[in-house]
Amino acid sequence: MTNLVVLSYGSQKEYRRAVLAVLSFFSFYDAPAARPEVQVIIYTDRSDYFEQFLGDVPVQYVILTPEQQTAMMGTVGYRHRIKAVVVGDTLVQHPADNLLFFDSDTFFIKHPGPLLASIRPGVDVMHTVEFTFNDIAAQPLPHDKTVADFVRMMEREPFQTTRGAERFSGTQQCWNSGVLGLAPSVAAYLPDVYQLIDHLYANSHWHIIEQIAFSLVLQTRDQILPAIDYVYHYWEGDKKVAADALLTEAIDARFAALPYSEKLAQVRQLVERLPAAIPAYLAAHREIGLKQDAITAFNADHFWPAYRAALAYLLKVPSDRKFLKDVLYHTKRGLTSRG
Repeated sequence: MTNLVVLSYGSQKEYRRAVLAVLSFFSFYDAPAARPEVQVIIYTDRSDYFEQFLGDVPVQYVILTPEQQTAMMGTVGYRHRIKAVVVGDTLVQHPADNLLFFDSDTFFIKHPGPLLASIRPGVDVMHTVEFTFNDIAAQPLPHDKTVADFVRMMEREPFQTTRGAERFSGTQQCWNSGVLGLAPSVAAYLPDVYQLIDHLYANSHWHIIEQIAFSLVLQTRDQILPAIDYVYHYWEGDKKVAADALLTEAIDARFAALPYSEKLAQVRQLVERLPAAIPAYLAAHREIGLKQDAITAFNADHFWPAYRAALAYLLKVPSDRKFLKDVLYHTKRGLTSRG
């Protein structure tokens, strides 16, 4: 058995993305009865939304209350820590099963059978290599730091893990964790993943610490294989905006009422079209990129580039009052942090 695990909470946009992710899997996974058995597990705060679209799919829902979400973020209050805890919870609750976790902002573009078959003890799956730390040493991080500072922090002293004193270095790779294929044996690694998340985030506030922790732990214990040939991951903010606009038109009440076979047929057509439709939408709506540039710069505390992008965006979309409130929030935050 392989558990297909999705975490989706907080907004209808998130739920809609997750519906596409799950149905895209089954739009390809149409082999005979001899195919490996799978079950979908969705961690969410709104099972009722999914039931209208996934009534014909074998789904187990795990309801996350706001209190549980807060607890999963740990003492460091890191939102993406929830994902690591969900992965660990699934491995513990299903100790005999493989796990294939995929982010809600993914969809399958190829039959996933070989990907499922590749998951075994000693061999893990992640989406793709994003970078080697030393190769992006000059990249800025929050609080006027850079990746070079992060590397020095990693290399300065060993971490105490379940293997004893363990060192990590800037020559190691960071993989994108939009997909995580794990055998039950990986459950033994999770305490180290949690510890690294808490320590590294507290000392850097780098928003991708969750995938850094998985990358460091998995590559020092197992072989990692890429899933990029099977899964399209639109994790960038501007791509999400484009995808959300396209999915709003495709996954609606009319779609929910279709027979299951027709849903799969339409999803198959949709995922074949989206990799080209997303950049085409962005080219036709250049204001989306300006807004994302501003958000990215604000989150990294790079205020002047953020203001330049924000002004250019507001000249195009002056009616976006929510974004204007976000600019004022970051301005206040920046003034407070500078005393």
